[in-house]
Amino acid sequence: MTLMLNDPAPPVDTEVGRTPESAVAPPAELRTREPQTVAAPHRDQAIDLIRFGCLIVVVILHSMMSAAVLGPDGTVAPTVALSTTAGFAAASWFFQIMPLFFIIGGYAGITGWRRTRARGGTWTDYLRARLRRLAVPTAVLVVIAGIGLSAAADIGVSSELIVEASRRIGQPLWFLGLSSLVPVAVHFHERAPRRSLAVLAGAVIAVDVLSGTTGIAGLGYLNFVVVWPLIQQLGFFFADASDRPISRPVVWTALVAALGLLGGLVAAGVYSPNMLVNLNPPTGALVLLGVAQLCVLRLVHARLNRALHVDRLSAESTTVPGEAPAEAAPTSRILTAQLWERVIAWGNTYGMQVYLWHMSVVIVLIGALGWLAQTVVGFPTGILLDLPTGTVAEFILPEIESGWWWATRLPWLLAVMGLSALVAMAAERIPFPSERRLAAVGRGLSALVRAVLPQGFPVQSFSRRVRAIVAVGAATMGIAVALLVGIAPMIWTVVAAGLLMGSLILSAGLTPLWQPAGR
Repeated sequence: MTLMLNDPAPPVDTEVGRTPESAVAPPAELRTREPQTVAAPHRDQAIDLIRFGCLIVVVILHSMMSAAVLGPDGTVAPTVALSTTAGFAAASWFFQIMPLFFIIGGYAGITGWRRTRARGGTWTDYLRARLRRLAVPTAVLVVIAGIGLSAAADIGVSSELIVEASRRIGQPLWFLGLSSLVPVAVHFHERAPRRSLAVLAGAVIAVDVLSGTTGIAGLGYLNFVVVWPLIQQLGFFFADASDRPISRPVVWTALVAALGLLGGLVAAGVYSPNMLVNLNPPTGALVLLGVAQLCVLRLVHARLNRALHVDRLSAESTTVPGEAPAEAAPTSRILTAQLWERVIAWGNTYGMQVYLWHMSVVIVLIGALGWLAQTVVGFPTGILLDLPTGTVAEFILPEIESGWWWATRLPWLLAVMGLSALVAMAAERIPFPSERRLAAVGRGLSALVRAVLPQGFPVQSFSRRVRAIVAVGAATMGIAVALLVGIAPMIWTVVAAGLLMGSLILSAGLTPLWQPAGR
């Protein structure tokens, strides 16, 4: 599972949220009469809080489903917990928040792209900022995790566990490539919003029908390129409607219709009742669930924003002559809003790092518990508290879904979330070359290439647009290597990190690199 986690707008101090009126380019006649000013972007705290809440759900779900058992031969075997638990399929309708993640990502993407255009920027400026935002923490994760797995292999950890850990670490990376296509997706949305939605929805239906009638499950993976862009389009529609009055009867009707249709298709056997099964490969069930989540978001968005801004509204309230003074918000509500504001600020700063690193934390903790259980088994019987070593080992790595396993889930979750927060704050502080330094590296490499290429080679043909496309392609390939191949053995770490660094060097130098000598 996964998010569009942070603001795609260029600088760190810009903010995700509702597009302010001042950020929209004024008409030409107004621009000629007074200088254009761009106010600080408004941060939509409700969206930020919901996004951070989605991230917490992902961390909890991954932590609860990741487990290991001690085999009869004393080896640690990773396994998946809860998937066969009674009630898990029904609960998945509530904790499957990936559609909501992509709706919020679409909202953030279109508002960020529109702000970039309002400032006179181009899609290459947007991509440069977005790549920097995503590729830097991903490259750091790939390098550090790759080195860690290589060290684990050197001290004797089995290759099966190394491969499994490599796959799990790369698991959160699958969604990152979609955000680079925001300018293209917004173009189609603004040109023909309903037609774009209809074409993508028709493609999803066609893939589901084709996969279901032929029995070829692999065809369902075609939905990766249509389901998530379709749900992203829902985020675009939400951004367009966020400042308009809401018709609650219409939204409630759409909510009931989406859930009713989804329930009917599940009852008919078209889709699995388990929404995690519908995630990989994605199916139209996620689209219907996304519509329902969009309706809920539309219903609570304005009210949640008012609750989170109660301190600001109270401070800005004024007394109108001849009218009674506005009633001040209770102190408790103001303090609560200020507390949530701090939580949101922390999530905006470190949320991306938590998302990227939480599986590494889970793997290290499971590995440590597995090592401890194996060590206990190696002791003579009865040496520990006069208990059989097998009992002590099961105390450390309990049987999945046993009473003791459930009893240890709360401390387990607290440990994972606490350590993930600490690792996220540490990872955010890892130094990384600035854009200026990366651009200098790019200029040096371009000079080297120009010196090596034969005289008359048309180097001037490499435009900013071509370099931007190559940068996005390199980042996508680097993520694909880490996700599909893994980062172990070390050669794949080098390949993935090299592609990500190459994309950053290209994107940092999105000014003309291929210039004639002496210019």
